[in-house]
Amino acid sequence: MLRNSQHLSSGSSHVMSLQSLLKYLLIASLLSSAAVLLLAGVGAWLGLERLIRLDSQIQQIFYLHSQSRLSLLPYTSFITALGSFKISAFAAAGFALLCFLQRHPRTTMYGYIICASFAMMWILNTLLKEIFRRSRPELDHLLVVHGYSYPSGHAMISMGFYGMLFVIWATEWRGRDNRWIPMLCGTLFVLLIGISRIMLGVHYPTDVFAGFAAGLVWISCMIRGMNRSLA
Repeated sequence: MLRNSQHLSSGSSHVMSLQSLLKYLLIASLLSSAAVLLLAGVGAWLGLERLIRLDSQIQQIFYLHSQSRLSLLPYTSFITALGSFKISAFAAAGFALLCFLQRHPRTTMYGYIICASFAMMWILNTLLKEIFRRSRPELDHLLVVHGYSYPSGHAMISMGFYGMLFVIWATEWRGRDNRWIPMLCGTLFVLLIGISRIMLGVHYPTDVFAGFAAGLVWISCMIRGMNRSLA
């Protein structure tokens, strides 16, 4: 009888945790989309000429030219591939499976968060691109790309999905004094993927910035949701 009551209590707690997580998933989705819309509004307020000038100034710093384009291409291609749909899907499936196989309420919740972060970043990005339909930069694309430009899907997935993986790593890191290690690794990883999109000429810097902003808002909401669900 005691075991049954404990099992029911555990099941009820798990359901409540999922409900809390779903609430934050909805909030995170809405606020991430709002961040992209807000930045687009700011861009419209600044004016197209200022926006183009800003993009051009940043592109002059990062866009690959002449010999450096060829010498760095293998590295930038590899880095940008990490933010692709196929590789991020493989990463999401792998890490989520590892979490679910441990059959612990905490790791199971991590598995749900990983799956949700991957799925929602790509879904939201696809919908937002259809809204804005911004064309790709008029530069030599060093990779074959399809679809619209704003916001950058690679930037959103690197910040919102991979960033969440690094947050989970930092949460489970032994020794709070050294949590800066996974956070530093995550920051560098995310930045490199975003910069690679500019270096390859397939995104405007403002595309990448908007993707980062959406992903950062997602992480902020999901950290709060994760803490509430695991409390």
